[in-house]
Amino acid sequence: MLPKENRLKKKKEFETVFKNGKTVRSKNIISKYFKSEDNKTKIGFIVSKKVSKKAVERNKIKRRLRASVRENKEMIKDGMNIIIIALPSIKEVPYSEINNDIKSILKI
Repeated sequence: MLPKENRLKKKKEFETVFKNGKTVRSKNIISKYFKSEDNKTKIGFIVSKKVSKKAVERNKIKRRLRASVRENKEMIKDGMNIIIIALPSIKEVPYSEINNDIKSILKI
């Protein structure tokens, strides 16, 4: 799990990234990122009901995304607010492909 200071939690933080951020897309993931004023990197995850109606599956996908970000956190620049959005195609892919998508997205 990411430390609390590295999580996007507030609605206003998400809105700022969506409004002002830039988008990077891979096969299974969309990422929006925005350079924040403070020097802390914060990351949020979105897995909607379009991906899966079952909460168990959505939570599993979020756990995989978090684990992949944790493994590749040295690639993230300081002071970035990042939102990672899962696409419906992410259900069928193995963890290694999710990890590769996260690596390609974090090269911002």
